[in-house]
Amino acid sequence: MSFLPKIKMSPLTRRRWNGFFRQKRAWVGLIGFVSILFFSMTAELWSNSKPLVLKREGHVYFPALINYQAAEFGITDSFVVDYREMVKKEKEAGKGTWALFPINQWDPLEQTPDVMAPPSNTHWIGTDSLGRDVTARLLYGLRVSLAYGLMFWAFCFIIGVTIGATQGYFAGNVDFFTERVKELIEILPFLSVVILVNGLMKSDSFWITLAVVVAFSWSGVASQLRAQFLSLRKLEFCDAARAAGAGHARIIFKHILPNSLTPILTLTPFTVSGGIATLAVLDYLGFGLSPPTPSLGELLQQGRTYIQNAAWLLITPTVALSWMLISINLIGESLREAFDPRK
Repeated sequence: MSFLPKIKMSPLTRRRWNGFFRQKRAWVGLIGFVSILFFSMTAELWSNSKPLVLKREGHVYFPALINYQAAEFGITDSFVVDYREMVKKEKEAGKGTWALFPINQWDPLEQTPDVMAPPSNTHWIGTDSLGRDVTARLLYGLRVSLAYGLMFWAFCFIIGVTIGATQGYFAGNVDFFTERVKELIEILPFLSVVILVNGLMKSDSFWITLAVVVAFSWSGVASQLRAQFLSLRKLEFCDAARAAGAGHARIIFKHILPNSLTPILTLTPFTVSGGIATLAVLDYLGFGLSPPTPSLGELLQQGRTYIQNAAWLLITPTVALSWMLISINLIGESLREAFDPRK
């Protein structure tokens, strides 16, 4: 039974993908990952202090999706609209204002007087040390982690594939000098460099943290592709392409690269999970994203500090991070099993 639509692919590739979808752990991983991806990427619809739909004075607004200016609601003494308070006052005044709020009516950055409050009907997983809703911070923190992991994977593969292909194809001095650069990168103390860069830049933003981590992480992908290119560059189909007048770029991208991507494909989930775990560790140590960005690592750090008084701060991010990493690694193990060239 084929699990794939009628997409043009070789019989071997189709057989491998069908083998992937026949594995129960692949489905468990896919369901777990897709559920996290869906709820985190649509977080505004599930947790927000702004209503999804607001009907007021004959007009319909969508504050959760569109940022309205306070002046549009006749507010002149503030630049921020407190929708909950506005709807409450206008209902009490009998104006017929109607609003549909998300099921969790809290923003991840919103501070409340309920500091370190335990789980309740108001705050489902309690609040943190600043009174922020943990459910909201967890949901938005998953989004940040996934976005970081996926971008980490994309940049690592762009750099790693480019350098690995160049090394493997041209070999010689290009390969020799690039290997020395990779060795230098691998022996530098990664955490110390992150701390140093954040200190010098006076910033620990998303992009700076991502750039520093990627700078130390692309070499593994490059080594994998280098090995593939070194083994394929001397085979008959490459010699035939050269004899037909094909240039270096055509041989690399048309003939060798498509035959070298299987090991890279099986590395993808592990690279994404590695990026997510790295960000969590950096945030936990205080060298990751800048406050008040929602972060699983920051919640874990709070949980360690207040474990005796607020166990929910440690348990919930631990479960969420474990669920996400296990789901991604199950996909990776299934891909590795299905695409194993020895089978």
